[in-house]
Amino acid sequence: MQTQRVVVVGAGLGGLAAAIRCAAAGYQTTLIEARDQVGGKLNIIRDRGFVWDIGPSLLTMPWVIDDLLQQTGSSLAEELDVVPLASACRYVWPDGSIFDAWTSFPAMLQSIERIEPRDVGNFLRFMAYAQRMWHLTADTFLYSVFRGWRSLLDWRLLRDARHLDGFRTMHRAVESFFVSPKMQQVMNRFATYNGSSPYRTLATFNLIAWAEFGLGAYYPRGGMYRIAEVLHAAALRAGVDIRLDTAVTRIAHQRGRVIGVHTRCGAFYPADAVVSNVDPQVTLEHMVDGGARRARALKKRELSCSGFVILWGLNTRYDLLDHHTIFFSPDYRAEFADTDAGRLHATPTVYLNHTVAYDANHAPPGGQNIFVLVNVPPLRHSAIDWSQVAETYAQRIAERLEEVGLTDLRNHIVVQKIITPVELERMYGAPGGAIYGLASNAMTSAFVRPAQQDARVKGLFYCGGGTHPGGGIPLALLSGKHAAQLVKETLG
Repeated sequence: MQTQRVVVVGAGLGGLAAAIRCAAAGYQTTLIEARDQVGGKLNIIRDRGFVWDIGPSLLTMPWVIDDLLQQTGSSLAEELDVVPLASACRYVWPDGSIFDAWTSFPAMLQSIERIEPRDVGNFLRFMAYAQRMWHLTADTFLYSVFRGWRSLLDWRLLRDARHLDGFRTMHRAVESFFVSPKMQQVMNRFATYNGSSPYRTLATFNLIAWAEFGLGAYYPRGGMYRIAEVLHAAALRAGVDIRLDTAVTRIAHQRGRVIGVHTRCGAFYPADAVVSNVDPQVTLEHMVDGGARRARALKKRELSCSGFVILWGLNTRYDLLDHHTIFFSPDYRAEFADTDAGRLHATPTVYLNHTVAYDANHAPPGGQNIFVLVNVPPLRHSAIDWSQVAETYAQRIAERLEEVGLTDLRNHIVVQKIITPVELERMYGAPGGAIYGLASNAMTSAFVRPAQQDARVKGLFYCGGGTHPGGGIPLALLSGKHAAQLVKETLG
C-alpha cells in the first residue's frame, strides 16, 4: 500500500510539531516554509555582536517540548539546557517601587509583604483559585483535541462551570482578591499573554497566573531560538522533508477533498492531508479556492493587540534590569482604553528582556542586548501611520525609561532596530500584525477560536497561534499535536 502523504505549510512551532508527529506516525511528510529559517514568530536577529530573541521570551510548560522530542527518540534533557528562572519578572512603578515575582513561594510571599502585608494571604487564595481553574480546563482546552461545542458540552465542564469564573472580567476577579493596586496591576498583566485587556477578558484567564507562578518560568541557554533549532533537527531526524525559501500559493482541492499544494516556483506537492501553520484567515483568503468568503467572517472578529518592538544594543549594563522587567504605566486602565480605541498611549507599560545574565556572548563585553515590547493596536483597528511615528515613539519610550531608572540610556545605544505592526504582519503573515491572532475579550472568542479541522475541505487542518488553543510556545506546540491527531483520524 502506498504511504500516505502529508504536507505542512509553515514551519512555525505548530507546523514543526505537526510535521514531526505526522512523520513519526509513518506518513510521508513535507514541511514547506516561505522564509529561509524555521521558527515562525520564534525568531532571532544578530547584529554587531548582539543577539536578540524577537519572539517569545519566556518558556513555560517545558514538558510539552519533551513530549514532542520523545517522538524522535530524544528528550528535552538531551537537547536543551533549560534553566529555571529565580524570578519570573521584575515590576517597576513610576514611584520607584519594585516588586520581584520570585519563583520560590517563600521568597514571593516576602516580596508581596513589602508591597502590602494583607495581600500575602490573598495571593495564596488567588493561587488556589487559579490552580483550580487550570485543572478544570487543561484537559479539555489544552491537552485534548478541541471539537468546538461538543467539547464545551463535556459533562465535567458543565458540572464545574461555576468554578470557571466566566461571568466577570479578569480585573473584577483580581480586585476581589488583592488590596494593593500594585498587586492588582501585576495580576492584570496576564491578560496580555493572549493579547487581551484585563478589563474585558474573562476572569477564567486568571489561570495563566498559575502557569507562571505555579508551574515555573524557564530559559533555554543559548536563547529561545535554540528551541526552533532543536525542533528543526528533530524534524530531520524523524524523516521530514523540509523545503525552505519555498512559498505555497495555493492549497488545491477537488470534490471537497484536499489533493496537494502549489508553490510560487511552479512545483506541485500532492498530499492526502494538508496542515496549514499559516493564520486561518490568511490561509482561506489567499490559498484556498472559495475560501475568501469564509475569511471575511474571520476579518470581522476582534484581533489581539499588536506590538511595537525596539532592539537596543547597549555599551553598558543596567543592574536594575532583571531577565524580564516591566515598567508599568501610571494608568493601566487608560492604557488599555487607548489601545482598544486604536490610539498610542503616551506613557505605556514597557516590557524589557535581556539574556546576557545567562548567555554572556549575546552582547559584546560589558554590553547588554535589550528587547523592548510595547502593546499597541493592531493595524486593522487603528489609523496609526507607523512610517511617521515609529522613530518618535521609540524616542519617547527611551526618554521615559531614563526617567524611571535607566540613566543616560540614549547615550549608551550603539545599535537600534525598530519593528512595527506593519513589519510583524509582513514577516509572519499575521493579520493586522496581531501577535496572538484573535483577541479573547468575549465569551465566544475566548473559547471558540477557528477550528483546527476545516469545515468545507476534507483533509485540510490548521495549527499555530491563530487557531486552538492559542499563542505562545506550549500552546502552539499543542496545536500541532492536535492537528497531527486529526490527520491520523482522517487518514487512518
